[in-house]
Amino acid sequence: MRFFLIFLGAAAGLFAFFYFYPAAMFQATISSNMAQVTADISLKTLLYKENFPNGILAENVTAVSLTVQGVLILIICLVALPLMIAYRFTKTKS
Repeated sequence: MRFFLIFLGAAAGLFAFFYFYPAAMFQATISSNMAQVTADISLKTLLYKENFPNGILAENVTAVSLTVQGVLILIICLVALPLMIAYRFTKTKS
């Protein structure tokens, strides 16, 4: 039970950090009416589809999808790191 609570707390903390801090670290493919661009975007941009980099207008965007690299970084940041933190906090000393 303690492991699960620490995992949830760490996952919520890391989600909040990456949501509020505009770190463009998740690689995504942005499709618009005119072109398809691969760029690094932040978690907030991924969720709300606004504030795109490189002068891409939000009204022209038709789809935003993470690349394989973006999915892996998202899984590492929001699942793997909280798992490691929870494991470290619940591991007993021998």
